[in-house]
Amino acid sequence: MSGALDPIQEDLPLELEAGPAERRDLRPAQPRLELPPSLYEQIWTKLRTLPWARWRAQATPVLKAGAEQLGTVAKVAVSRGGTVARVAVRRGTPYTLQLARATARISLVRAFPLLIARTIHLFGFPAVVLRTAIQFAIAHRAGLTIDEVTYFRVDDPAGYTVYEAPPRLGTAIAITYLPTLVLWFLAVICLAPALTPRTVLHLPTTWLTWVQLWLGLAFASHMLPSYEEAGPVAEQARVGVVKADPISVFWVIPAQIVAVLTRFGGIVPAIAGVLACWWLAGAIFR
Repeated sequence: MSGALDPIQEDLPLELEAGPAERRDLRPAQPRLELPPSLYEQIWTKLRTLPWARWRAQATPVLKAGAEQLGTVAKVAVSRGGTVARVAVRRGTPYTLQLARATARISLVRAFPLLIARTIHLFGFPAVVLRTAIQFAIAHRAGLTIDEVTYFRVDDPAGYTVYEAPPRLGTAIAITYLPTLVLWFLAVICLAPALTPRTVLHLPTTWLTWVQLWLGLAFASHMLPSYEEAGPVAEQARVGVVKADPISVFWVIPAQIVAVLTRFGGIVPAIAGVLACWWLAGAIFR
């Protein structure tokens, strides 16, 4: 009969098996393993615990004094040149005017390398302090008389330790070049994770990358000793060669090379150290 209602369907049994869409995993949930913090998170945590406010308060007078000294050097160079030039103009002699210009140019040329060296030392003051501290510790452990220790100043050299002349060449080499090994290691440790992942894996650059680059370049630019440190060691090695000292025979050539590199200030050693550490850090994982 058309239009008749469908017969009432009986209830389905309660023990029907659930369909694929209704099946659920009734196993107890496994606890999620927490991964240890990454290297960047550990470094960030340690950086946040450092007393930045106290260090900033201690570094502010030093930086102000350095800026005042740099400004004084520039003012003296310009004022000397300007004074001679004004005298020449008043006299009205062309030869005197040319002499005044040459004198002013020489003053600026002589002041410019010192200005660059002081800027390098200001940029890498952590390396200067660390190098001086290592030298002081080695000289003290060797039993040498220490007259003066300057951890940092705005000059070239920026830090130094005045100590008694060591009787043995091995002690002199340790005081002068053991800080070089430490700073070289720290420079490579800082530059390698900053350069290699970016050039090989093309990772993005973060603030930590810039901190690593700053510390790496600071350590690399102060890796080599100053001439006041390398010169006496080279002379002691040269004297030891005459006495047929085996350490002197082995060390005289490297000591003389370092003494030549550092003879004209801190610019050439800084460039050599940065180039060497930059190349080594970039070539480690390639």
